[in-house]
Amino acid sequence: MRKILLVVVLNAVLLTACVKRAAAPTASQTLALSDCVLSTPNVEDQVTAKCGALSVAEDPSNPQGRQINLNIAVVPAIRRSPEPDPLFILVGGPGQSAIETFPGLFTTLFRVHEDRDIVLVDQRGTGKSNPLNCLNVEDESVEEEQVTALLKQCPGKLDADLRYYTTDIAMQDLDRVRSALGYASINLYGVSYGTRAALVYLKLYPERVRSVVLDAVVDPGFVLYQDAAADGQRALDLFFERCQANEVCQSTYPELQSEFDSLLKKLEERPAEVTIPNPITGNPLKMTVSSTLLANLIFNTLYVPDLVAMLPFSIHQAYAEENYAPLITQAYLIDAGIYYGMFYAVACTEDAPLLHTDSDEQGMFENNLNAFVDVCTAWPHGEPPAVVHDPVLSDVPVLMFSGEADPITPPWHAEQLTGSLHNSLNLIFKGMGHGNSSTECAMRILASFIDRASISGLDTTCVASVEPPPFFVDFSGPQP
Repeated sequence: MRKILLVVVLNAVLLTACVKRAAAPTASQTLALSDCVLSTPNVEDQVTAKCGALSVAEDPSNPQGRQINLNIAVVPAIRRSPEPDPLFILVGGPGQSAIETFPGLFTTLFRVHEDRDIVLVDQRGTGKSNPLNCLNVEDESVEEEQVTALLKQCPGKLDADLRYYTTDIAMQDLDRVRSALGYASINLYGVSYGTRAALVYLKLYPERVRSVVLDAVVDPGFVLYQDAAADGQRALDLFFERCQANEVCQSTYPELQSEFDSLLKKLEERPAEVTIPNPITGNPLKMTVSSTLLANLIFNTLYVPDLVAMLPFSIHQAYAEENYAPLITQAYLIDAGIYYGMFYAVACTEDAPLLHTDSDEQGMFENNLNAFVDVCTAWPHGEPPAVVHDPVLSDVPVLMFSGEADPITPPWHAEQLTGSLHNSLNLIFKGMGHGNSSTECAMRILASFIDRASISGLDTTCVASVEPPPFFVDFSGPQP
């Protein structure tokens, strides 16, 4: 259940007194790079790059203490005389590897790559930067309670002092990489959790930042799972409204919302025992489909418009035919490649202590918060680093993308920043989900913005024409 349970997509032992934060060093290190090729399973693009490693102290306040290697890749610009300020990529999770993720982003950023180097740093705890793994492939088929138990046992199995795997320290790492590569200023592109990282870097090193792109915005006040139930419910409501307003969806599934409500109630009373072929391995996969699992399946699917297109058909199949395979298979298609040790090291320090479990969480998605809190009771952490949640005030050009129907970072999170990012623009994509850089419209806007480092005169007229994919009517797909 690894790919279904916790995609996004805490009371622990306090170790605050021992944790010290340090600024980036003034002396730079040199970084040797050699030819390499970046590839990712199930992604066609292979990317030629230059790879290397930079040694940093695990505890920044103890430079002579234990060292870890940061895995780094530079994708050189196509032009022989590139622009001097590269694009640094900050990916999601927390817990994704920038280097493992990048082949899937290559097409999105190709226009930028023509003129600028692209720099990828596996954040400490991910990829080949002292990876913090908690779950194995064989853990996919175990029940939710067993996954929770495995995650709670994980801290004792990791070769790391988990207090030092936080966003602020990772951004100190990033600036060491910038310095070692000899770049005076950089552009930042952050997606999801990567937007938190980008804003932290902007707060720590404002003089180093030329421009920032934030896609699926995590504002400084964002606390993971605090608003997920309400935001997820709003995304679900928008989905049902869109189906009802669509002639094909409405005529094919006229009672879709009542079918879903009935299905949820039935599973609350009696979970379904199902066996389907594992969508990845083909082996038999036995599962108990409870109302909680159904909620997780739906929540995760709402991230991806291509999968939302199949959701009416999948819900109807589960309701009318007791066929849960389409819903489950959809969830397995969402493999974020999360290093869960890094996820919980960050989230149990930066988010969990700030959660109010008795506040606004309500509805079918509230179990995500409860599971998160439960796991984090076993994870050591210090106090949330102030810079993560401190307000950001900047005149640096910032371009933001938001999906109207995003279940975890809907547009209101980006809107929290418009008053303090004085040179910013937030573009909202109607009906779209989590992450909106990959449309042709967004790719053109993004490349133009980074080229000019300005929101002034940016042509954004195509945003209004971007629409989510049409709904499937049956196994064959949408109507022609």
